[in-house]
Amino acid sequence: MSKLLLIDSHAVIHRAFHSIPKTLTYQGRPINAMYGFYSMLYSALDQLNPKYLAFCLDAPGPTFRDKEYIAYRTQRKPADPDLKHQFPLIIDSLKQSNLTHFSLGGYEADDLLATLSQKVSSKKGLTTYIITGDKDLMQLVNPRVKLFMPVKGLSQIQIYDSKAVKTRLGIAPSQVVDLKALMGDSSDNYPGVAGIGPKTAVDLLEEYKSLDNIYKNLDKIKLSIREKLEKDRDNAYLSQKLAQLETSVPINFSLKDAKITSQSIDQLVEVLKTYNFKSLISRFTKKYQLTPKVTIDKNQQTLF
Repeated sequence: MSKLLLIDSHAVIHRAFHSIPKTLTYQGRPINAMYGFYSMLYSALDQLNPKYLAFCLDAPGPTFRDKEYIAYRTQRKPADPDLKHQFPLIIDSLKQSNLTHFSLGGYEADDLLATLSQKVSSKKGLTTYIITGDKDLMQLVNPRVKLFMPVKGLSQIQIYDSKAVKTRLGIAPSQVVDLKALMGDSSDNYPGVAGIGPKTAVDLLEEYKSLDNIYKNLDKIKLSIREKLEKDRDNAYLSQKLAQLETSVPINFSLKDAKITSQSIDQLVEVLKTYNFKSLISRFTKKYQLTPKVTIDKNQQTLF
């Protein structure tokens, strides 16, 4: 069984930044997010041994969701400057390493991940794993798609299949979008149905299976809940639309281009040398049986 590893890059970068101390620096600037990002990559490569690898990134500028709902994500605070300066460094490192990566204006990385996993869904003998910290991506889980999610910091990992999603959320992956439609989402700032929390939303979906079926059976639902659903019907369907990931983003993808090779890892190691990530270099070199040729700049701090 071959494996494709997809990286929800910005989500992993954010988690890495908040998990690794800022004391990790290069030329006086924090480099903790980059170290954590590639540390998480190594962990996934080591545990899963995928044959293929691709990174998905958010593009700058508004997305189709911003056009659909003007308040989308407006409550989010600007990125910490110490994190912000690391994004272009990491993106540039992917380019220098010649690793397959995607971003497209108007779409989020989540949509690219959904599209890529859909593109390979008919490929026999292939399982897709997505590294992410974003529960929204649980809607993509099926027998051929699983999530590789850090549970605590970067060290504890859980792989989410359909059973694990059911245990975590109380619903099937196919119901995640409708759960968001009912509950809304404070992190993305879309409304849902006011007064409907997780327990009520899960109970409704357990009974009626889908948002459409809930609204077809309003007369059977307790009055106090029915009134909330009736009042916020438009918000529920708006939230459903916002939560649904796009699976037909116009990007070209070839498994052949995403194949992991010793050359691509060797190029990555050369980039990691720039930042003196000694232990990461050692791990990548050993796993992929590369010829050791590491030179650490003695004038810079050696990280791990």
